[in-house]
Amino acid sequence: MRPRSIRARLTVTLSIVTVLVVALSALASITVVSRWLSTRDAGQLANLSARVAASLRAAHGVRLDGATLRATVGPAYQVVLVAADGRTVSEGLSASDAVAVAAVVSPDPVEAGGDRLAVAVDTAGLAVTYRPDAGDTLTVARIVFAADYSDRAVTVATVAATVVSVAAVTIAVLIATAVVVVGNGLRPLRVMADRAEQVADGDRTRRLPRGDDGDPAISRLARTVNAAFDAQQDAENRMRSFIADASHELRSPLTAAHGWVELYLRGGLDDPDRLDAALTRVDTQLVRMRLLVDDLALLARGDAGLPVEQEPVDLGLLAAETVADARVLAPDRALRYEGGPVRLVGLDSESWGEGAVRALGPDPASRDAGEAVRVLGDPARLAQVLRNLVGNALQHTPPGAAITVAVVPGATAHTVTVSDTGPGIPVEHLPHLFERFWRADPARSTGGSGLGLAITQSLVNLHHGTIAVRSDPETGTVFTVTLPALR
Repeated sequence: MRPRSIRARLTVTLSIVTVLVVALSALASITVVSRWLSTRDAGQLANLSARVAASLRAAHGVRLDGATLRATVGPAYQVVLVAADGRTVSEGLSASDAVAVAAVVSPDPVEAGGDRLAVAVDTAGLAVTYRPDAGDTLTVARIVFAADYSDRAVTVATVAATVVSVAAVTIAVLIATAVVVVGNGLRPLRVMADRAEQVADGDRTRRLPRGDDGDPAISRLARTVNAAFDAQQDAENRMRSFIADASHELRSPLTAAHGWVELYLRGGLDDPDRLDAALTRVDTQLVRMRLLVDDLALLARGDAGLPVEQEPVDLGLLAAETVADARVLAPDRALRYEGGPVRLVGLDSESWGEGAVRALGPDPASRDAGEAVRVLGDPARLAQVLRNLVGNALQHTPPGAAITVAVVPGATAHTVTVSDTGPGIPVEHLPHLFERFWRADPARSTGGSGLGLAITQSLVNLHHGTIAVRSDPETGTVFTVTLPALR
């Protein structure tokens, strides 16, 4: 069975609700009218009996005859006199109806057979007598007044027919209005669906109409879907760029290695020295390819959110070791560590940095456990984060720029900053620093694969931390890594 459209569902739902509401309203109207008529008739009959009873008590005795009765009650009512000995006299009633009415003894209006209400007035002790045209005078013990309300059913039927007719017209008008309103209200959705189909068919330039002057909910939906399309297009562009960059990075060493191998196969490397040099170059290119593949695998692991090793790591000690290693690789650069005191073999605090002292024990590096700035994570990956940041600072700052690695403990999170006094990073480059294969140099310099900062960010995210950068041409660049503290 083909599912109904949202327009059909809304129209049917509104139509059903309309029918129910109008039908219930009509039923309520008919019920109210019927009850009002019934209450009105009973009230009129009760008022009549009350007036007659009051008049009889005030008269202290009344002698009735047929003409007096007819003048008293009028043509709308009937009367039955019940004598003390049980005999009855009726005006305006058949014999069978008179029997039913005479049986009423209630001072309140009650049904007395058919569409008739009756109420009794007790006249015992009031000296009420009735003198017929012929016969003995009767002492009246009870007067029963009755009224025929068969016309009330006709009135109710007329009201019901009128209400039903009006309800039917109202339902038809409301359903037609619902069809028009739902159609107009869903027109933006149909336009949006058509645009979405065009996007799905390959036209990536199409976007949904925003409709800011219409329904806010539809406008919000259009903006959200457009944002999703933009994100999808951006992801596709990034993926194409990533594939192109990865292919470029892999093609260069592969082409170089293939060239040397092809030269050897063609007999161009008969000289053993040249052969050794060629194999060395092939090995270099293969190592470059392996490192690039390892970097890509690490990024893929980060994208998949795979867990890392979980063990306590001393950030201060890790930062101190990173700076010590960098001093070995770049002995002419001004590298400093700032944080809690640590002990590193073969280093003195005067030439190396604040907080470093010569180790006296057998351990190559240690510190007081009570002063440790600890986090939970993979020590090798966290060391890679610091090495990438320090190496990036060494590579992109002039020889005279100072580089400082500082560890700042916190109650819930610890912070590591890598700052330099270099020329800074242009503002337009800052949003792209953590993109994969991105380089500030349009000529694509061979200074690296362009994955270092992307890997750094991925590793920090795997440790549930954050990394941020700020740069100023006058003061230099600061990378800030924040990691949850180990409690």
